[in-house]
Amino acid sequence: MTSASQSGVGVLHELLAAMSPEERERLGVMERVKSRILRTADRDDKTAETFGKLLADLVTRVDPSRPLGPGNRSETRALVLTGRTGAGKSSMLSRILSAHPAFPGFGVPRSGCRAVSVLTPSPCNPKALGVEILRVLDYPMTAERSVQAVWAKVRDRIEFLGKLVLHLDEIHNVLETANKRELKQIRTLLKTFLVSPTWPVVLVLSGLPEVVPFFEGLNDPDEDGNPNPDTKGEVRRRAVFVPLRSLELPTDADMVAVAVKDMASVAGMGVTDDLTTTVVPRLVHAGLYELGTAMQLAHEAIGQGLDAKPRCRMLEIEQFQLAYRERTSCADAVNPFVVADWRKLDCTLVLKATRDAAEAARVAGGAR
Repeated sequence: MTSASQSGVGVLHELLAAMSPEERERLGVMERVKSRILRTADRDDKTAETFGKLLADLVTRVDPSRPLGPGNRSETRALVLTGRTGAGKSSMLSRILSAHPAFPGFGVPRSGCRAVSVLTPSPCNPKALGVEILRVLDYPMTAERSVQAVWAKVRDRIEFLGKLVLHLDEIHNVLETANKRELKQIRTLLKTFLVSPTWPVVLVLSGLPEVVPFFEGLNDPDEDGNPNPDTKGEVRRRAVFVPLRSLELPTDADMVAVAVKDMASVAGMGVTDDLTTTVVPRLVHAGLYELGTAMQLAHEAIGQGLDAKPRCRMLEIEQFQLAYRERTSCADAVNPFVVADWRKLDCTLVLKATRDAAEAARVAGGAR
């Protein structure tokens, strides 16, 4: 652990020590609540299975009669995980990597873990992304160096440290601002990780659905109308795509209800009989039909129950009302846990006091 990391840990312990016993007790309860994870076959299991298959490429020999090593390793592939904001992409990948026996210490600085995750800066360009990867790999480099020099050092550093997996989170941050030349450059840089004859690595790219066109179709011709190298196809054929779907009603109501009931029980609370039919549909709508956001709202509702005087023994719709009000500062007139016609509410809105104000913002396009 670096001195900076040690200093940061010390600051956190100072903050913890400054809390009252009651605050620390509540913190402990919420830690246990948030540790309860809803795992599903079409999300967690599918992604973990796909990731496992890509890891197998790392130890696949091209020539079975020769020893495994440089020059006798298969090309690798990239896992492209897409989903809307709040779908839970980053959390799920962190769980999968942390649970894998090949990656002990994932997410812990200087642990020697063979997988590394890098949050793509925003705004970003190819050079800035390379510099950020080097920073995470404890090799600071100034941006004055060329893009080629930065990324050559990235590849050298990854091989030197024996990293097997490179996860680029929020990859849309670099793709959404790149011009055509930079997009082609990014595809070429990514490909080099997959086809390296000495140290190929598995790439994991996670981001919004808007990243999909980065891989689709053919490259545009150059200024003279001549075809450009097919960098889209070169990356696309080496990638596996896993989309995280949004929640659906009533299909997913029972699943979400089971998760909420489980989390509430950890906090010592029961749930009402109408959880599945009344509370959960409103929770899914308030969470914009994304699992990660809906679970966050459920955490906050349980927190409201813990803060009540006396503490709530039952998790009821009132706690969800309070959590939504605290999160958005919207009045009850536009609170999906209060109004009867909650399906008509636009839950991307904040700071709205009336239905008229919410409708005006929706018509003006201020919500999206």
